[in-house]
Amino acid sequence: MARTKNNPNQLQIDFLAAFRRMLISLGGPENLAVNESLFLRMTDQWESTQVIPANLLFQKSPVEAVVYRLQKADRDSGADQLRFPAEMIAGDIRGEQGLTGFSGIFRNQGWVILPAELSGMYKNLFLNVLTASIGLDHQYPSRTDLLVEAERVALAALLPEAEVRKFFGLRLSKFPDSFRSEVSNYFNLPFDYVLKRANHIGAVSEQTVEEARTPLRNVNLRRPQSNRAA
Repeated sequence: MARTKNNPNQLQIDFLAAFRRMLISLGGPENLAVNESLFLRMTDQWESTQVIPANLLFQKSPVEAVVYRLQKADRDSGADQLRFPAEMIAGDIRGEQGLTGFSGIFRNQGWVILPAELSGMYKNLFLNVLTASIGLDHQYPSRTDLLVEAERVALAALLPEAEVRKFFGLRLSKFPDSFRSEVSNYFNLPFDYVLKRANHIGAVSEQTVEEARTPLRNVNLRRPQSNRAA
C-alpha cells in the first residue's frame, strides 16, 4: 500500500481552525466568503508574525473605549453578561472589495474588522454591535440570537432610555422624513436603529418598527465620495 505524505501546510490550517471562529458577518451570503477569507488571511499572518498583513490598508479603531462603555452599561443594568478576551484587535480596512465587516475569535483575541468606507454613524454603530457580539459569545451559540442580543446591548449602551423617550414619548406611529433626520442627527445613529431601541424600552410597538423600516436598498452606508482627487 502506498504511503501518503503529510502536508504540513494543511496541518497548520487545520490546527488553526480550532482556534478561529467567525461570529458575526455583516451583509448577505455573498459577503460571507469575502469576510471569512479576510479573517483567514489576517489571523494566519498574525499567527506567524504578530502583525497585520502589510498589503492591507489597516487603521486601528478605538475599541477599548467601546468595551468600557459596553461593560459599564452592562454592570449598571445588572445583567453582568459580557465577557471579553484579554486582547481586542479592531480596525478599518480600505479598498477590500465586498468587505462588509465581521467579528471573530482567534485564540484568546477578539477581532472586529470594518470597511473604512462606511459612513461615520454606521461605523460607530457596527463597531459597537460587533464588539458586543464578542462579549456575548459565551452565552449565545446561535449566531442569529447572538446578533439580536448584540444589537440590543450595543443600542442600550449608545442610547440612554431617558433620551430616547424624549422623542418617542407620544406613542408615534408615523415618522416623517424631518423627524427621522432630527432623531438620527441628534444621536448620530441611523433612525431605524434608534427606533429599535425605542421598541426595546417599550416606547413603540413591534408593528410600528416593521412599518417604519427603511428598505436597505434606500440606505447609503458609505461616506459620500469627494469630487476632488486625493
